[in-house]
Amino acid sequence: MKKLDLILRNTQEVIKCEELEKLLRANKKPVVYLGAAPSGKINISYFLQAIKLKDFMDSGFKVKYLLADLHAYLDDRKSPWELIGFRAKYYQEAMTGIFKAIGADPRKVKFVLGSDIQTTKKYAFDLYKLMGQVNITRANRASSGVVRQVSSPDLGSLNYALMQAIDVHHIGADVAFSGIDQRKIYMLAREEVAKLGHKKPICVFSPLIPGLRNGKKMSASDPNAAILLSDDQKTVIKKINKAHCPIGIVEDNGVLALAKYMIFPVINKLVIERPEKFGGNLAYKNYEQLERDYKAKNLHPADLKSGIASEINKLLVPVQKHLNTKQALIKKAYPK
Repeated sequence: MKKLDLILRNTQEVIKCEELEKLLRANKKPVVYLGAAPSGKINISYFLQAIKLKDFMDSGFKVKYLLADLHAYLDDRKSPWELIGFRAKYYQEAMTGIFKAIGADPRKVKFVLGSDIQTTKKYAFDLYKLMGQVNITRANRASSGVVRQVSSPDLGSLNYALMQAIDVHHIGADVAFSGIDQRKIYMLAREEVAKLGHKKPICVFSPLIPGLRNGKKMSASDPNAAILLSDDQKTVIKKINKAHCPIGIVEDNGVLALAKYMIFPVINKLVIERPEKFGGNLAYKNYEQLERDYKAKNLHPADLKSGIASEINKLLVPVQKHLNTKQALIKKAYPK
């Protein structure tokens, strides 16, 4: 697969594709970054992040992963100040386990602590300049898809978007990769941060994996709609069996989304095991074949769920094995 095709695989939008093509032609080792605010425990939607970052790696990119510790506090104090350091370390260990599970070398990922770059003099000056350029309405609108929405937002949530917009430059990235929910922040980066004399970042956005129950974004805040890295095999099977997965319907189908964005990019073939009396096993070499069969109602939701649960559990084994050696850290990050 060509570099550009690999980067574009399973993405929702690229701004701008011609800029990305030019970068690939001109730069032998471009840099992509993704940032995550270490708040709640990680769910399996983070596999999508890792899989796409591996696509970038395989396309010749250097990968930087920003552990945005200050952002986790600024977003309505989702992470208490005294815990953000431990949670940042947990996120690094969790992502290390996920990279291993998908066959990516975590040593090729440079983890950067947000507060290490966000407390420098140059960063502060850029932030002050941006504060002078952007009004409250624009800042609030930019962060609306990411931060917790309240009737009277505090200054931290307003600064959240401004800081993320300038993170791209200060981490030294050519490309910002994120979920589509962060689009407004990166448009702010392209429009306003460029006025500070910095280059416009190329933006690559992935779709959001729908939750298992309601079709909305998978989030650890709704544990029944998300599969956590710590879920045992029986829990994974139970959650997927209860998932919203209407027969023949593809839209907002969280089970099919797991197949498309998490399973097929990692394995070459998905085998759905069925008793002979129900037609025997089914094998799919790509997601398109699976979706076509599901739309045609040749594949029952119960059989789909069984096959996906099996593959999810296989992927979780190496992650859980890695995190089992980090229990002391996890207890500090998430004390009862």
